[in-house]
Amino acid sequence: MTHASGTMATPPFYSRILDFLLSTNSKQRLRIRRSLLAGLVFVVSVGITLYFSSVGGMNPQQAHWLNIGMLCSCLGFYIALRTGINLRFKEPALTLPQVLVALTWISLSYTVTGQAHSSILSLYALVMVFCIFTMSARSSVISAAYGVLTLAIAMLYKVNTDPDNYPFALELVNFILALTIMPTIGSLAAQISEMRDKLKAQKYELEQALEHIKKIAAHDELTGLINRRRMSEVLAEYVQNQEREPTGFSIAMIDLDYFKKINDQYGHLVGDEVLHGFAEIAKNTLRKADLLSRWGGEEFLLLMPETNAGQPSIGLDRLRKLLQEYPISQHQPALRVSFSAGISSYRQHETIHETIKRADEALYQAKANGRDCTVNR
Repeated sequence: MTHASGTMATPPFYSRILDFLLSTNSKQRLRIRRSLLAGLVFVVSVGITLYFSSVGGMNPQQAHWLNIGMLCSCLGFYIALRTGINLRFKEPALTLPQVLVALTWISLSYTVTGQAHSSILSLYALVMVFCIFTMSARSSVISAAYGVLTLAIAMLYKVNTDPDNYPFALELVNFILALTIMPTIGSLAAQISEMRDKLKAQKYELEQALEHIKKIAAHDELTGLINRRRMSEVLAEYVQNQEREPTGFSIAMIDLDYFKKINDQYGHLVGDEVLHGFAEIAKNTLRKADLLSRWGGEEFLLLMPETNAGQPSIGLDRLRKLLQEYPISQHQPALRVSFSAGISSYRQHETIHETIKRADEALYQAKANGRDCTVNR
């Protein structure tokens, strides 16, 4: 939203607060939001411990230190994400570390919640399900194995130290349930991760294929130059720009001399080498601002920006000289080629077809003058 003066309106206060808390970087913002959402597991655990400590179901001192530890872990991950420390790691979302820390605190909560410890089991599954769409296959397996291991250690410890609240029979049932559910969720997460990787690979292949198609559609396969269709689009853009900023430009129609004779005498292989070699020498000789296209057959169109006030034939004269010095065909190293060219400068308010027509007429004049020369109109 903008004011009448054209300046941007000040963002709402709550938007500035969110930008401060969540970052303005879209990727970092998403990671922080996911981390804070995952922090709800810690909040739930804190709520459970507070409740049971208040009704005498667990030691208040243990609940106090456990809650501090969980909240500090949640804050630590938030600071790492908000300050950008996470960007130093291969997996900047820090998903696996967050899951392992959460499972550790859940296992500790399991050991101090006494008779209510069975309610903690659901948090194991909650953590695994929460990350099912973000973790890699390897991280999913590690998380499931770590969750089962920490739960087994917690159960063995409590069965031996507090058998009244943690009877062996009940713990065995709880462990079997966890051993069934957590690896299943981990396996599902791994499969989803593999599917996600395949989709990413397919997306990349499609993007590459699309780029290739775009390149083919805009470029001549033999010479690598842009083709006639693409050059026509570029010329139309230049004409439009002249209406706003008349910097001027010139075009040159170039025709390789006696190309048909070369094809007939040496064959199409040498003819292709001549076309490709001409394009390469021209690209390395002309100005970086100049744009050469294959217009058709042995004919090329050269766009020369900002040349109205200068001498547009200078680059072509330099190119003509180099063609006489360097071999253009690998199979016929002694072969040298020349070209005829017609140049026309764009006139304000004329159509590009009129400019091209004048360049064509100049080209025909160059051929009539004996070829191997440039005519400027």
